[in-house]
Amino acid sequence: MLRTAGIEAGARVVGERIHVFLKNPARGEPPLAASFGGAHIVRAADWLAACAVRYYPKSALAKVWSVILSATAALPR
Repeated sequence: MLRTAGIEAGARVVGERIHVFLKNPARGEPPLAASFGGAHIVRAADWLAACAVRYYPKSALAKVWSVILSATAALPR
């Protein structure tokens, strides 16, 4: 989904850690990057999705996120 939207992102495993990155939309700025290991390795996908939504608000992923957030806001608490 990110690639088809023109959003450059990736991940690589080094040892027992996963390193994820997202191209920074601000020209000349370094990529957004994070590294996760141990029990936190499962958070890599969440981090990448959250960054994509925040830094690429016009992307399809951000639009889907917004629809889901709006729908859940209407649910009774």
